[in-house]
Amino acid sequence: MMNRRDWLRLAGGAGLTALGAGCGATDASARINFAEADRLGGDGYGIWHGRRLIGGRNLGQRLESFSITKSLAALAVVRATGEGWLELDRPLGEVIPEWRADPRKCLVTVRMLVNQTAGFSSGEAALYRGRIRDKGQAAVALPIIDPPGERFRYGPASSEILAEVLRRNLRRRGSSTEELLGELMRKIGISSPDWRKDETGKFYLSTGAQFSVADLGRLGQTVAQLACGTNAVGLKAEVFQDLAAPRPANPMVAAGIWWNRHAVKPAAFPIEPERHLDKVHPPSFWNLACLDNTIDPGWLAMVGSGGKRVYVLPSRNLVVARLGHSSSWNDGAFLRALIA
Repeated sequence: MMNRRDWLRLAGGAGLTALGAGCGATDASARINFAEADRLGGDGYGIWHGRRLIGGRNLGQRLESFSITKSLAALAVVRATGEGWLELDRPLGEVIPEWRADPRKCLVTVRMLVNQTAGFSSGEAALYRGRIRDKGQAAVALPIIDPPGERFRYGPASSEILAEVLRRNLRRRGSSTEELLGELMRKIGISSPDWRKDETGKFYLSTGAQFSVADLGRLGQTVAQLACGTNAVGLKAEVFQDLAAPRPANPMVAAGIWWNRHAVKPAAFPIEPERHLDKVHPPSFWNLACLDNTIDPGWLAMVGSGGKRVYVLPSRNLVVARLGHSSSWNDGAFLRALIA
């Protein structure tokens, strides 16, 4: 594991220069520092240009992927929206009748749940501690703290409410969230042999999938296609791009992904997502935050605790997946070391 001095040494390296327009137009392998990739690659990593593996080790290594699960959940929302049985911006009172009498809860939408801006308390105690019989019922009963859509507040609450919204809609269609996720994963070409569940067997969407490095690479390849405007695995790119569009409460986070788009702003500053998850910042903070202000603003990251990551640079069709354990992971330092 690298110490703080090592990270600071890496942070002094030159930033990634701007890349040309277009998606996947040029070969990225000439820019990769494979020695640094191997040194920082944790328990396993992979680097792909399109679907071509250009570097990696331990691609079969499988670990709990934590909040990268949220990114897959967002793709399930893209699927449901594209099929027409879910709407991103329609208030959810019809799906959750328990909310109709609450003037704030009845304003919550699917987009707010995906983007963690619905206004609910984090819900960690109610949803993670002890034996949870029915996480969906526990989630929809959580208190709302902020006006919906106005503040980013990270935690399992929004994801598990989203899971309940999907469950109730799918029940009417004779299906389940688990079947939806299973079919989506098969189309992407990934699997999670184990998954965190409540006592009724319902999958958690805030955390709990266990993906291999190769799985994460395929997930990244799917997102790269969608980000470039190409439909993939039955998912509509226009729906994904709508869900991924920046919103005022936190334009850095959308569609279960952390975006580096603010790196182009003169006053932008880098943050480590994992160090800000327990903090509640005003929108002014998130409007300038980025992964790193010296690298290409096109980078995006699917983030799991402890340095579990999927990085995608759609303009180069470049995907980097990493599984490992780190208490002081630094996205910018890693990407600067990786790209020559």
